[in-house]
Amino acid sequence: MKAGDVDQSSAVVWVRLSQKAAADFSKLPIHSQGLSGQQLDVSLMPIDVVPGMAGEVRIQYQPISAEPSTAQKSAWQSVTSASNFIHQFQLTDLQPNTTYSYHAEARRIGSSRVSATMQGKFQTAPAATDAAVIRFAVTTCQAVRSIDAGTDGHRAYQQMLAFEPQFLVHTGDIVYYDKAPLAKTEAQALAKWDLMFGYKHNQDFHRQVSTYFMKDDHDTLKNDCWPGQTYGELTFAQGLAIFRQQVPIRGRTYRSVRWGKDVQIWMTENRDFRSSNRLKDGPQKTILGATQMAWLKNSLAKSDATYKFILSPGPIVGPDKKGKADNHANDAFRHEGQELRGFLSKLPNTYVICGDRHWQYCSTDPTTGLIEMGCGPINDQHNFGGNPGKNDNYHNYFTGKGGFLGITVNGKNAIAEWYSADSLVPRHRQRFSAEHD
Repeated sequence: MKAGDVDQSSAVVWVRLSQKAAADFSKLPIHSQGLSGQQLDVSLMPIDVVPGMAGEVRIQYQPISAEPSTAQKSAWQSVTSASNFIHQFQLTDLQPNTTYSYHAEARRIGSSRVSATMQGKFQTAPAATDAAVIRFAVTTCQAVRSIDAGTDGHRAYQQMLAFEPQFLVHTGDIVYYDKAPLAKTEAQALAKWDLMFGYKHNQDFHRQVSTYFMKDDHDTLKNDCWPGQTYGELTFAQGLAIFRQQVPIRGRTYRSVRWGKDVQIWMTENRDFRSSNRLKDGPQKTILGATQMAWLKNSLAKSDATYKFILSPGPIVGPDKKGKADNHANDAFRHEGQELRGFLSKLPNTYVICGDRHWQYCSTDPTTGLIEMGCGPINDQHNFGGNPGKNDNYHNYFTGKGGFLGITVNGKNAIAEWYSADSLVPRHRQRFSAEHD
């Protein structure tokens, strides 16, 4: 189960039925670098590690403090192989700033006996007038080859749970189709999603904290991809459809959510509308597309939130490592990057938080003063592809390691803290104070 796309009055609860209660890790050609004696190879992803099962599912939900008799109950919904045995429940008419408990029930088709249950919870966002303390986590880049707790998955999820965030933003690269075990068909891609949420730590976190899922290149198709490309038999269009099926989401993949008086987040879509990386740079070359760019500028200009956080799958400030041509910090998209940096830097108390890069950092653009915080990958083991090293012209903080970024906002004061996957003692803490109301 996963809960996501939560706002003041609605949420999405995602449920998948499987044949067994746990993944069959003996079917994998590799487990991870975290399991002793394992050898990495480039074998294809097996499609039967977490086989689904046709059946019926429903959920019951209520404020966690309410009497059980007040629980709302959905109708039974059938799931089949056509949906990868998944159903997404759209919850509405919820109360703001409220913790909800929910549990899913499953049964076989044609049976009246409930055969499995699972518990979960999530918190709704406070109203825009509510001066609540807001605490959220951000991470990116997790893969089978960077598993650090064996069949339990990624240890960072335990640390993020202990951080007690109201929500998580996962900025993309949730799975890697183009890293071992490879997913070059639709069936293999689906199986890789099933596997990633078959690990215990990953499951436990997403049952208890709602997540805004974003996508990037590796969970769309392949490294640095753009529309029209293929990876084996897998098409770009299939990648877009699979993402929507595999995460709790409604509407557009770019969206904004207000969390109380002091916080609003924006999540950009950096794959669907982009130009080819190889196109000559200029006004016609884009990552966001004209419609999304207009939405971003208009909605930011209208917001009266104390702090505005732009969550981007890739860097806008950087600096990036050499040889990249895929994001707004690269020369390949310099025109749109300059436009974004110029616009965002003029908005008070506005910060960029980015994923994709395999190192943690806080940087300031020397030209505009725009501050960007890189959350880093899920752990130190995911330090693949090198990093540019600390650049004194940009970096207020830099480490070639991973974990997650924690943000806490209390009125005019905000704190950004960078954590490892192993400790809740922050590696670095950056404080911000709002310039004005």
